[in-house]
Amino acid sequence: MIEITDKKSCMGCGACTEVCPVDCIPLFNDEEGFLYPKIDYDVCISCPLCDRVCPITDKLPEDSKVIPYIEKADLPRYNEPLVYASYSKNHDIRVDSTSGGIFSELALKMFNEGGYVGGAVYNDDLSVSHILTNDSDKLIDIRSSKYVLSSTDKLYPDVKERLRNGDQVLVCGAPCQIVGLYAFLKKDYPNLLTCDFVCKGVNSPLVFEKYVKWLEDKYQSKAVKIKAKDKTEGWHNFSMRVDFENGKSYVKNRYKDPFFVGYLQTELFTMPACFSCQFKGVSQKSDITLADFWGIETIDRSMDQDLGTSLIILNSDKGVKYFESISESIVSKQFTMADALPGNTAIYSSEEEGDPELREEFYKDLEKHSFDFMIKKYFPMPTVMSRLTIQIERLERLLKALTQMLLAPSSAAKILSKAFPTLSLSKDKGKNIK
Repeated sequence: MIEITDKKSCMGCGACTEVCPVDCIPLFNDEEGFLYPKIDYDVCISCPLCDRVCPITDKLPEDSKVIPYIEKADLPRYNEPLVYASYSKNHDIRVDSTSGGIFSELALKMFNEGGYVGGAVYNDDLSVSHILTNDSDKLIDIRSSKYVLSSTDKLYPDVKERLRNGDQVLVCGAPCQIVGLYAFLKKDYPNLLTCDFVCKGVNSPLVFEKYVKWLEDKYQSKAVKIKAKDKTEGWHNFSMRVDFENGKSYVKNRYKDPFFVGYLQTELFTMPACFSCQFKGVSQKSDITLADFWGIETIDRSMDQDLGTSLIILNSDKGVKYFESISESIVSKQFTMADALPGNTAIYSSEEEGDPELREEFYKDLEKHSFDFMIKKYFPMPTVMSRLTIQIERLERLLKALTQMLLAPSSAAKILSKAFPTLSLSKDKGKNIK
């Protein structure tokens, strides 16, 4: 049965909670604000369902005869996915989106065909949860990234009910959440399309709550809308935007906003499981993987107007067919994984975990002190020298990703050899799995 002894082995997907036949595995927020399952042993009937549904298979002993449900799901995926740079022809959608607005175009097609769309939204208290809806007016809420761990409460059973009903369903979530969904479903469905995204890591809801409260105190008003990666200063210099009831707005770019500084530079409030993420590399379980196509301006300047350009990675026949069906609504050019990798090292590598003692000190301070105190102590605004350090760290992450690719299957080695032809790599060619 599920028992969390190491938080690095749980990403809080909630699949175990939803599969439990006696509802004895609720999710609880820990001292850092992350969700983890906790078994009520007085109610537990010692069935193996929670172990079978868990996407992280190292929870099972080596001699276990239990087969994880994700291994039963039968998800044919490409060894060599197709890669595109794309953006919506609808200017308003593109500007209001995190990247190029491609998720919105996928969702609009689903809504127009009477289907359901699942994605993350801000709740009234500005926590983040997944919803499943056939109301196209909700797209504006689902659109754009939320850099906080989202609750998937009831998402999986709702998706399963709609699929069994014959409804078309599109679900977008973090890679771990999509794997959790398939593990819960135990199989793929012809009427299901899944999207995940290239994920650097999810952040603490508790830290985000304190951050929003800090802004509300500064502006003496309740926050009513949050737009991470607002494009007031452009896509490349994205900003955090928070609108308040009193009509005022907070807009600070990635180098001046403390939440982004903390997220992008310190790793102090990234979920522990993200430092050893098991869902990296190509051939993701989703049909389509989305991301920002960072670096597209150095590859094809015609695809970059500083309004947002999406990286599209197509992992399955279903993903290819659906992406092709929105071709009239988007601008799109095909590239290679070798083109995409330098700007998206998170495709292959996790972030480095920081000093555990510093992290422990951080959360103790968060409980006792103001957010202004936390900013001064932990999130100093970047100087020219610190920005240079950030660039050096990005190069180090790229080198780490390259190293991991060297150890990966031959298809990854092929990608690397295209990007860096002077390196000696295996010449074996991967094949598409149909």
